[in-house]
Amino acid sequence: MSSETDRSTGSTRVLGDTWRSVDDGLRTVGRRVNPVFQPLADGYNRLFGATFGEMNGLQFLLIFGSLLGLLTAPFWGTFSLIQTMTIACIWAVFAMSWDIQSGYTGYISFGHSVLSGAAAYATAMLVYNVDPEMSMAITIPLSILAALVVGMLIALPTLRLSGPYFSLITFVAVLIFYRLIRPFSEYTGGETGIQTVEVFTYDPLVRYYYMLIPMLVVAVALTFVARSNIGLVLMAIRENESAVNAAGLDATKFKLWSFVLSSIPMGIGGVLLVHYYGSVDPTTFVVVDNSIEMIAMAVIGGMSSILGPLGGAFLFVMLEDFLLEGLPASARWTILWVIVLLVLVFARDGLFRKLWHKLDNYGSRGEKG
Repeated sequence: MSSETDRSTGSTRVLGDTWRSVDDGLRTVGRRVNPVFQPLADGYNRLFGATFGEMNGLQFLLIFGSLLGLLTAPFWGTFSLIQTMTIACIWAVFAMSWDIQSGYTGYISFGHSVLSGAAAYATAMLVYNVDPEMSMAITIPLSILAALVVGMLIALPTLRLSGPYFSLITFVAVLIFYRLIRPFSEYTGGETGIQTVEVFTYDPLVRYYYMLIPMLVVAVALTFVARSNIGLVLMAIRENESAVNAAGLDATKFKLWSFVLSSIPMGIGGVLLVHYYGSVDPTTFVVVDNSIEMIAMAVIGGMSSILGPLGGAFLFVMLEDFLLEGLPASARWTILWVIVLLVLVFARDGLFRKLWHKLDNYGSRGEKG
C-alpha cells in the first residue's frame, strides 16, 4: 500500500512539475509577444476600453486575430469547414442570448429553444398561411417580435420564482409549445413542419456572411449591455438578489429586462436558422435538447462573459459536425458530453474565460500581480 501511495504521489509531482515548466515557457513567450501588440491594444483601450473593456497585447491578438480569421474563413477554409462555421454562427447567437439571461442572473432557463422556435415558426406560418410571396422585410421583424412576445409570456409569471421552480417552468414551456404544434397542424404543418420557407441564398460563401454579420452585431450589442450598469445589476442579482432589492433596485424588473435582451437575439437566431434550412419542424427547432446544447456551449466557453459562449458554440459545433464527423452518433455525443463534464470539473469558469485570464497573466499587465 505504501509503495502504491508513493508511486501516486510521484506521478502527481511529475505532472505538477511538467505543468509548471509549460506554464513558465508560455509566460516567457507571452512577455516577448505582448509588447509587439501592446501599442495596438493601447489604441483600442483609448477608444473603446471604457465601453467594452481594456485588454493587453496578447488579448488583443486573440480577439482581433479570431475576428480576422472569421472574416476571411471562406478564402482559406474547405467547403465542409465553412458549412460548419455557418451553423456555428447561428448557435453562437443562441449561446450568447442564453447567457445574457441565465449566465448573468443565475436563473437557469431550459426553455430558450421555445424562443428561437417561436421566431422560426412565425416566419414559416406567415409564408405558409398568409402570403407565400411575403417579403423578408415584413416576416423578419414580425418573427423577432413573436420571440419577444413568447419570452414575455414565460417571463412575467415566472420571474418571481427562483431556483429549480423557475427552471422547471421554462422546461415545461418547451413541452407545451411542442405539444401545441400537432393540434394546430393545419397552420403549423404538424410533425413534418413547413417546407416552403425561402432560403437566404444557396451560395455557401454569401450564406456564411449572412450568418456571420448578425452574429457579430449581436456579440457587440450584448457585450455593450453586459458591461453597462444593466449588466452589473444582473450579475449582482446572481450573487445576492436580496441585496439588490435592499439597495432600492427592483430585481424583478431587471430580470424582465434580461429576458427582453435574450428574446430579441434568440428571435434573430431563429430567423437565421429557418432561412438557412428553408423549412421548420418541431424536432429541429423546438425540442429541449436544443436548450441543453445552448447551456453546454455557454459552460464550455464560460458563462456570464458573452464572448465565452460565442467561443464555446464554435468549439461545440466544430467538434460535433467537423472534427468528430466520421464517428458514430453515439460516440460523437459521448465525447462531447465528456468534454462538458471535464470542463465543469476542471475549468468551471469555462475554457475561454480561463484562456483570457491566462493571457492577462502572461502579458505585461500580469507582471504587476
